[in-house]
Amino acid sequence: MINIKANRKDGKIVYLSVEGHANSAEKGKDIVCAAVSAISVGGINALTSPDKFNLKVENGFVEVSSKGVANEDDYKVLETMLTQLKSVAESYSKYVKVIEKGN
Repeated sequence: MINIKANRKDGKIVYLSVEGHANSAEKGKDIVCAAVSAISVGGINALTSPDKFNLKVENGFVEVSSKGVANEDDYKVLETMLTQLKSVAESYSKYVKVIEKGN
């Protein structure tokens, strides 16, 4: 199961984590893991000010946490990431779960 957690403060995503493996197919053929990985890594690569975030990418784990106020483009990137991850979770709810907290 892939667990995705998002925390908001004042409507902005200040924390996003992706942890686990879908195990929906054998290693190397798991399209759920591939989709989540592509969204996560692609989103991190799209951040215009990565120095405004603590970033961690390891096998089966991605974490983005704000160090302070980022620019609007980066908040849009995080929103886009979360929207895409939620789409995967809707299609593959047996393998992906999203939890959102905050305002």
